[in-house]
Amino acid sequence: MSETDVPRLVAAQQQVPHLHAPSERTLRNAHKTWDPSRQTLRLASEAERTLFGELIAFVPDRKCRSFEATLPLVAFGVQDRVPKALSAIVVEYLALHFDGGPEPIELTCCQRHTFGSLLDTDLHLLKLIEVNEVTFWKRVVWCFSRQLLTYFEHSVAASDKNWKCLGIELKLAQLIEQQDPRYWHVEKLEETMVKAAPFVRHLNLEQLTPFPTVEPLENYETYNFHNPPDALCHHGSLSVLGHLVHLTTLSLVFGVKNWTKPYRDSYSKCSLADVEQLGMALQGLVELKNFSLSNSRLDAEKLTVLVRALTHLRLETLRLSYCQLGEGCGGVLGRFLSRFGPTLRSLDLSGNRLDARELDQFGPGLGVYQGTVDRLDLSYNPVGQSGVLLLGGAIKGTRQLSELNFTGCPMGTKGAFRIIQLLSFHAPLRKLIMNCIPICSAGQAKLLQVLRENRHIEDLQCRGCNLPREIQKKVGKFLTRNAKLKHKHRVADEPSSNHKPATGATSRACWYELERKVFGPTGGT
Repeated sequence: MSETDVPRLVAAQQQVPHLHAPSERTLRNAHKTWDPSRQTLRLASEAERTLFGELIAFVPDRKCRSFEATLPLVAFGVQDRVPKALSAIVVEYLALHFDGGPEPIELTCCQRHTFGSLLDTDLHLLKLIEVNEVTFWKRVVWCFSRQLLTYFEHSVAASDKNWKCLGIELKLAQLIEQQDPRYWHVEKLEETMVKAAPFVRHLNLEQLTPFPTVEPLENYETYNFHNPPDALCHHGSLSVLGHLVHLTTLSLVFGVKNWTKPYRDSYSKCSLADVEQLGMALQGLVELKNFSLSNSRLDAEKLTVLVRALTHLRLETLRLSYCQLGEGCGGVLGRFLSRFGPTLRSLDLSGNRLDARELDQFGPGLGVYQGTVDRLDLSYNPVGQSGVLLLGGAIKGTRQLSELNFTGCPMGTKGAFRIIQLLSFHAPLRKLIMNCIPICSAGQAKLLQVLRENRHIEDLQCRGCNLPREIQKKVGKFLTRNAKLKHKHRVADEPSSNHKPATGATSRACWYELERKVFGPTGGT
């Protein structure tokens, strides 16, 4: 054994600062890996080394700087050669080779944080469900949120468990949307849903992937593969959603809301079998409160199958917007309401083809509904003047509809006049939205009369209704009066509350905000 060149080794050691580390068990164990033995120090080869583990001294003072804090003090050229701690190497290896299950329980708090920072967010959800590290699930939410604002909104008052639930919901939605339905079994989608069910409360599916090939009907000689009928545009069986027994909110798009893939006609269609399979799943979702099906092609037959599955649920919100509901659908919706329980509060039918004839079939069901539908959205439907009359006659004398939305409905000035009349004779109506519907001079006079007499109207939006500036000011004053009266009654009901009277500046600010809300940022003229 050759002896080392001691003077040369001492000279080399003088170029590296000595490190005093706190006497912690994990640090001492890691140091044993790099600390050379006395026999090793006597080797001649040691004279050429640049790492000096023996210069580390452990002291009982816990206020010493950490190992990482001393790295900037190391001389130039030496910092790059400082080895990673053994614990860091182990954590990095565990993260890169993770293959399912929970994170290692032996890790310290800092090591768990590092593990969550290194774990791959693109791993299959089935391997990640048992991971509880909050750092990892925050990264998942950041990577998979369709809107980054979701991440910041969730970070305001989210608990550790909520981060995991939201991350699982986002990854599950992406798995259902993007995976070819032919390989759902291979990708273990059903098994994944069973294990993810305890964490999934909200599910938002924006674009489902249909089967890539369409088989022609039997004896269908003139079949065109480029424009297949709805009956042949099948998707994966959504009956698997029935495993999500704790689901409270389900939002679904069978068609296309935002194109994310190359155009194909079958993407915008769905078959009756798709709706039937969805109905099978809905019947088992006993905790479902909010259901939304939008941007999908429905007809009376498909709608009948769908609402039959919803009849026994305790829904509070039902949204069927932009689903091309037309002939025969009004009667289906009316019969559904006449049989549904008293839990429904909001019904959104915007962007469909419901005309006066369909509202005539829909109105009786709404009139005999056992509960109270507070909000009905009929915006962008060809309601017409007759539709307003029929709807008003159906709800007259009932508790239905405290909020109505007729935005963008083609009905002319006569239809607008009929809408304003609803405010005068339907007492439960508190909020009315009728943007983009022109109001004639007779309608304007009627509007001022109704607002003068009805002190219970809380909100009225009439942007783009051709109201003169002086009419806008009068409307705003009446709404401000009603808001003050409502505030006064609320103060009287809560005598113990400390309510401060509004100053002049506060009143002006409230008026400007009210004007912007009612007439739009430019006054709505």
